[in-house]
Amino acid sequence: MRVTQNYSINSLLRQINYTRERINTYQRNLATGKRINQISDDPEKIETVIRYRRMLKLNRRFEENIDNALDFMYFTSQVLDDSANVMARLKELAIQGIDSIGDDEWNAFVNQYNEMLEKLVQLANSRFKDRYLFGGVNVNKAPFVLAADRSRVTPNPEGISGALRVELGNGKIDTYNVSGQEAFVGTVNVFDVVIALRDAFANRDARQINQLLPQLDAAMDQILQVNAKLGARINRFQLLRQQYDSEDLRIQEFLSKVQDTDLAKTVVNLQMEQTALETALRALAQTVNISLVDFIG
Repeated sequence: MRVTQNYSINSLLRQINYTRERINTYQRNLATGKRINQISDDPEKIETVIRYRRMLKLNRRFEENIDNALDFMYFTSQVLDDSANVMARLKELAIQGIDSIGDDEWNAFVNQYNEMLEKLVQLANSRFKDRYLFGGVNVNKAPFVLAADRSRVTPNPEGISGALRVELGNGKIDTYNVSGQEAFVGTVNVFDVVIALRDAFANRDARQINQLLPQLDAAMDQILQVNAKLGARINRFQLLRQQYDSEDLRIQEFLSKVQDTDLAKTVVNLQMEQTALETALRALAQTVNISLVDFIG
């Protein structure tokens, strides 16, 4: 008789332990919102969960690269806009200056050209997060230096060209910068044109100013064209970023179906297990009491 009672007690203890484990699992699932929290929860699906979590992690790295590159390009585009505005203002001054007649007027135009030249060099030496925008691969040194007497602008002898590249995906790398060579030196040396116009004003040479106007237009067009190409690149990066957002959403929806807790179902299961535990504990108490009576008797 005691062998049978011992078996019943051990059976009830095993049932109680299993029930408590399931209760702990349901409580953990409710607390985390996840049905799969460790490999033992669902060995068959955990590999799928791990694979898609890795995909999300990799996507987020590429998304961060894109966001950083876009910030750099947005700022670059704004600086190019400002540079084009300076060139437009210089053209206005040149057209006005052709009809100058007095020394004071000529000197005023010279002063304004000097101010605009300094402004243009400042723009060309703009930095974003401590990196020079137009230094090419030489991001730690100013790409242009204006001589003390404003007679010339000298490019960084170490170079102002080269591409800054970023990884946008597996095997997908793209350039995100505009070099100083492209924007300000290129086919037309923007600074040389401005200095030549300034010197023409200093020499009171209206004919030379008029002859330099096409070069001024070409310099401004060069900046505008470079910015237009940059705008197309920005659009391409933005489109790729949107594609990653869409892919992330699909992965997260899939993961949710696989690993997220069904709250309503889990609550019901938890209540059932708690009821089963209470029943088993009462049965155990009764069995132990009977066993103790038999032992005493």
